[in-house]
Amino acid sequence: MASVKVKFRPSSVKDREGTLFYQIIHLRQIRQIYTDIHIRAEEWDPVESDIIVVPDIDIQRRRYLASAMGSIRDGMARLTAVISLLESKGLPYSAEDVVDVFNTSSAVVGVVSFTRRLIADMKKIDKKPAVKRLGISLNSLLRYTGGNEVAWHELTSTFVIGYEEFLTKRGLCRNSTSFYMRNLRSIVNRAAEQGFEIPCNSFRHVYTGVDKTVKRGVSLYTVCRIRDMDLSGHPSLDFARNIFMFAFYTRGMSFVDMAFLRKSDVSNGVITYSRRKTRRQLQVRIEPETRKVMDSLGECGSAYLLPIITDDGCDAAKQYENAYCRVNHSIQKIGRMLNLGTKLTLYVARHAWASIAHANNVSVGTISKAMGHDSESTTLIYLQSLDTSSVDRANSDIIRMMHGRKKNG
Repeated sequence: MASVKVKFRPSSVKDREGTLFYQIIHLRQIRQIYTDIHIRAEEWDPVESDIIVVPDIDIQRRRYLASAMGSIRDGMARLTAVISLLESKGLPYSAEDVVDVFNTSSAVVGVVSFTRRLIADMKKIDKKPAVKRLGISLNSLLRYTGGNEVAWHELTSTFVIGYEEFLTKRGLCRNSTSFYMRNLRSIVNRAAEQGFEIPCNSFRHVYTGVDKTVKRGVSLYTVCRIRDMDLSGHPSLDFARNIFMFAFYTRGMSFVDMAFLRKSDVSNGVITYSRRKTRRQLQVRIEPETRKVMDSLGECGSAYLLPIITDDGCDAAKQYENAYCRVNHSIQKIGRMLNLGTKLTLYVARHAWASIAHANNVSVGTISKAMGHDSESTTLIYLQSLDTSSVDRANSDIIRMMHGRKKNG
């Protein structure tokens, strides 16, 4: 089997940077692949065949060396996968063949390189959610493989089971491991469509479903407690509380929909917007309490209605993500301050509105329309997942009935 090493060739010119290259040896044949990575002699460890970050260098140089390390690891992983691919065919090959496959720009030798190409394709067409999802999945897979490529023939059910077990041992719940399994399966399906030969039924022994989870909406009393908190000395918490109340007053509007509301979406005291999740258009009347919250949040200096995305010249998606993290963190802190028995998040406002409306005999059809669900059946599933309190009350009644009966002699 061919072997690969990283080598450093110093420059023949004094004080000039040398070049890193890969050395492939197979059947006494030696070939080199030169990189575009240039480093100084003192930045190379010939014993460990690795880059050294020497002390007292500026931050720019430190970043360059860190990037160079990552590039070298990627190159080694890809070369290892190329060799594995050639070995798997059971046919003779040379060191020159390894170089040829590696240098073919369109060559995709495994899951990692294919996913990177997918990410590049998604960036070209501005599919940011797909780029983010694929990036998360790729980083997770690389943690499992230790940064190595996964050749297509290695993607067996045993490999996938091992990956799921790895995720489980890291503390991920079944829904979270399923998220990564589904993403990997989607990547593999894309590759199969493009003609790559992949082992069959690799995912048959892992979980790829979605478990229903019980979501608890807080009571109206709790919403009032949140509303009435004195947060005058805590501007970040006050801002988060007002965002939470705005969501509640607008029938559980999601944070992403709130963030991307534009001033032009308001007309004659009504907010008109399309849910980003379902594309259904909704109209919400601005009630006096809603207006108070909007006034408390303050004027936004951008084209957006609320001061979440505040700079029209910067990446709106990045501003949204940063604001989401900050506000959600503050909302959770508010929940701890109130000693709530449930974790308080931005989405709890949506849960709360639906459960309170349902408890006050608002029809399922009205709730469905208010929340922008596709159908009443979706709303019924949503309401059933919110709380088990009615079932708990029934169970308590039955137990009390049992204690009320006299034992038969």
